Amino acid sequence: MRIGALKRLMAGLVEIEAYVSAERGDFALFALILDEDSPGLWHLFVAAPWIWEDQEAARKYLWERVRLLEDQFAYFFGRLEIYVVEPNDPNLEEVWEYCNTENGMVEIYDVEILNVDARRGYIFTSRRPAELPATISQPEPQATA
Repeated sequence: MRIGALKRLMAGLVEIEAYVSAERGDFALFALILDEDSPGLWHLFVAAPWIWEDQEAARKYLWERVRLLEDQFAYFFGRLEIYVVEPNDPNLEEVWEYCNTENGMVEIYDVEILNVDARRGYIFTSRRPAELPATISQPEPQATA
């Protein structure tokens, strides 16, 4: 992949994260992770109080925003799945502790994160919200591209 294409795609995700945050509320996590074990499969991990309230509606809303980049994802990346991370997930705590960022971008390489062996990843927002809801059951991830 050419560096210019990658930078444009990441800039698009930064814009989507900022737009959604302004429209719906802040994210506790917004991260794009390439799964080492599934070539061409990227995971968009999201967490936020407004997402936890209605995960299915939030996933649909997010897909409507992210699909603006669908052509770029299909051409450069392959498939994208959106995962909602539960508020009490211990992996989320680890990400908050070690990748704390807000509306920025932390790049990661060759690490295990959120139960994924990540070849590469980009964490745009990772910060603990002021209040966490009780445990919420999570439906299966939805393949989108």
